[in-house]
Amino acid sequence: MYRDDFAAAQARLETIQRDLATAQSQGVQDQQHIAMLTHQLAATQQALQQLGGRMQQMQGAYGGYGGMYQLPSRHSTVLVLGILSLVVCSALGPFAWSMGSEELRRIDGGLTSPDGRGSAQAGRVCGIISSSLLVLVLVFMMFAMVLGASSRR
Repeated sequence: MYRDDFAAAQARLETIQRDLATAQSQGVQDQQHIAMLTHQLAATQQALQQLGGRMQQMQGAYGGYGGMYQLPSRHSTVLVLGILSLVVCSALGPFAWSMGSEELRRIDGGLTSPDGRGSAQAGRVCGIISSSLLVLVLVFMMFAMVLGASSRR
């Protein structure tokens, strides 16, 4: 079930309501047409209620992503990248740092669920630490290369 199903059912409901109002206001003599539109209206309203119930269930199951937030949360991705940058490959640190900063902006802007704020912050901090260590290692290596090249002369 997608969000678009709910919007399509609402659009169908509005169309049927307009058709029914037009048929009744023009004094249409065809009672079968009015009865058919009334039946379609009732069926569409019932389907819309069922879809609305499913939307509410999805919102509860997915932390509100079904309708409240525009974007899915990436807090777990940020945390995993941050931890991997410390443990495996520090080159992942800048990615964790930038993604963590962006995720915090999304949370502050109300675009994603605030439930993952702690994970996003932790991943961002791990990325900052890893990036700092990466820069220190690179500076140390450059310094060692300069000293090595000057001692050979």
